[in-house]
Amino acid sequence: MNHQEMLTKQVFTLIDVLWSYGMEEVVISPGSRSTPIAIAAELHPSIRTYVHPDERSAAFFALGLAKTDRSPVGLICTSGTAAANYTPAMAEAGLSHLPLIALTADRPHELRGIGAPQSITQNNMYSNYVKFFTELPLADMHESLEDLIETKILQCSRFFTGINTGPVHINIPVREPSMPDVSMTGLFNRKQKALPEYRMTDETVKPLQGTGLLLIGETREDLSDIGGIIDRENLTVILDPRQHLRRFLKNAVTHHDLIFNVLSEAQYSFIEENLDFILRIGEPLTSKAANKFLSSTNVPQYVLSEVQEVKTYPVAPAASYIGNVPDILEQIGFSGGTPDFKKWMSHIEASITDFIDENIGYFTDEGRFTYDIIQKTGHATNFFLSSSMPIRDVERYDTLNVHPVYSNRGANGIDGVVSTALGTALSRTVTLIIGDVALYHDMNGLMMAKLEDIDINIIVFNNNGGGIFSFLPQHADKDHFERLFGTPLDLDFSHAAALYGFDHISITDVDELDERLLNRSGKNMIEIKTDRDRNLLEHQKLKEEIGKMVTAIGT
Repeated sequence: MNHQEMLTKQVFTLIDVLWSYGMEEVVISPGSRSTPIAIAAELHPSIRTYVHPDERSAAFFALGLAKTDRSPVGLICTSGTAAANYTPAMAEAGLSHLPLIALTADRPHELRGIGAPQSITQNNMYSNYVKFFTELPLADMHESLEDLIETKILQCSRFFTGINTGPVHINIPVREPSMPDVSMTGLFNRKQKALPEYRMTDETVKPLQGTGLLLIGETREDLSDIGGIIDRENLTVILDPRQHLRRFLKNAVTHHDLIFNVLSEAQYSFIEENLDFILRIGEPLTSKAANKFLSSTNVPQYVLSEVQEVKTYPVAPAASYIGNVPDILEQIGFSGGTPDFKKWMSHIEASITDFIDENIGYFTDEGRFTYDIIQKTGHATNFFLSSSMPIRDVERYDTLNVHPVYSNRGANGIDGVVSTALGTALSRTVTLIIGDVALYHDMNGLMMAKLEDIDINIIVFNNNGGGIFSFLPQHADKDHFERLFGTPLDLDFSHAAALYGFDHISITDVDELDERLLNRSGKNMIEIKTDRDRNLLEHQKLKEEIGKMVTAIGT
C-alpha cells in the first residue's frame, strides 16, 4: 500500500466513522494541507458540505447549524492560523454545550518548531473550551489504524449528547503529497449508530414545599410539555427570552427585567416574606436586573442543570441538581404554598404589558422600532438576536411572546452573530436583529447567504457606534467616551448589501415599518438609522414611567 492509499484509508475512515456517530454536516474552509479531509467529506454520500473561506465565520456558521437541533457538526481547515480562527466559536460552543467537531490539518512532526511555513502549535490549542482532544498519527500501514480511529471517535462521541455535551478537537498531521485516491469510496461503508439518550435523574433531589419562584433560562431540551408540572398556584414562573416555553406558558412572567429594576423596599420585603424557595433552571438569565436581585435575596435558591458544569451565576445555590428537567421537576413535587405571590407578580406583569401596548406609540427610539418589529413579524419567524441591545430590547418590549428566539449567550460576545444566524436560517425562517458594530464585526459572514442561497431578513440598527455603552457609567466621561466606547464607524450598509446580493432599504421613521417589509422572502437588509443620544433618553423615559407604575402597585 503506497502513501496515497494509506492517507486515503485514514481520512476516509475518519469521516465515515464520524458520520456513523451523527456528523451529517461539515463546514469546510479551503486550504492545501486539509485537502484529503475536505475531499473525504465532499465525497461522502450522506454528508452535506458547506464551503466558507473565512474560518472564523465558518465556525460560527457551523455553530448555527448545531444550535437548531443539537447535532454534531464538523469543521475542516488547514494548518496554522486558520485553525486559530476557530477559537471564538469553539469558546461559544463550549459555554453553550454545542457539539462542534474541529478537524484541523497540521504539518507532520518533522516540520514543527523549525520555522516551516503555516506551522504553529495546534495540539490542545482549544484546551480551555473543548471536552476532548486527540491527535491522529501520520497515516501508515500499521494494522491498528482503523481500530484506533474507531476508538478515538467513540471517545469523542461521549460529548455529542448528554450532560457532557460540547465541542471536540481532532488534530490531523498530513504528509505531502496530500491528494487522496478519490476512487476509494468503498471505504464509506458503515451504518449509522444510535447515540444514547441520557435521561439522568439526580437521586439527591428533595421535595420543595411552599411558595416558589422558578426562573427558566435557555435549555437544550424542549420544555413545551412541562406546563402540567409547573403551572400551579404556588409557583411563579419567569422565562428568559431564549426559553421557547414562553410561547406555550401564557401566564408566565417575561418582563422581569423591568420589574426587578424598580422594586421598592416594601415590594422587596414582600418578596422576601412570601417566597419559600427559588429554583433556577437551565442557563443563567439574560436580565442583569434579575441577576442582581438573585445575588441579594435571602430566599433559599436551588439550581437544576442539564449539564455537569453547573453554572452558579450570579450566586452559589443551597443545592444543585443535574439531569433531565421534566423528570427532576416531577421529583420535586412542589407541594403547599399559597397563590398570593403569583397573583401579585401576574398583576405587575399584565400591568407592564398593558402599559407598553398603550404608551409605546409616544416613543421613537430603538425600543419602539423593536416593538413594531415584534408585532408585525409573522409568528412562524424565528428571531436571532445579537448581544448588547437587541436581546435586551426584545426582552423588555415583547408583549406577544410568540416568536422562537435564538442568541449566542455563552460568551455573550458579538463575534460571529451574522454567521450563526445564517446557520440557523438554513432550516427555518429567521429575522436577525443586530447593531451596526456587530454587523461590521462579522460582515464576512454574509458570504454564506450568497454561496448557499440562504434567505434571511437582517434588521440592523445603525446608531453609528456601540449603543449599549451609552447605558453604562463610562458615558459620563465625555472627554473619552466617543473615541473609546461610542466608536462611530460612519458606515452605509447599502454597499455591503450590494456586495453580498441583499436587497437593501434604509429607514428612519417607525411608520416606514410595515408587515410587507418585515415578512419579505429572499435576502433582505433593513437598515434603521437612529440617534444614540435620543435612544438613551427615550429608553430611560419609558423605563422611569414603567418604574413609577410598578412601584405604585401595592403588596
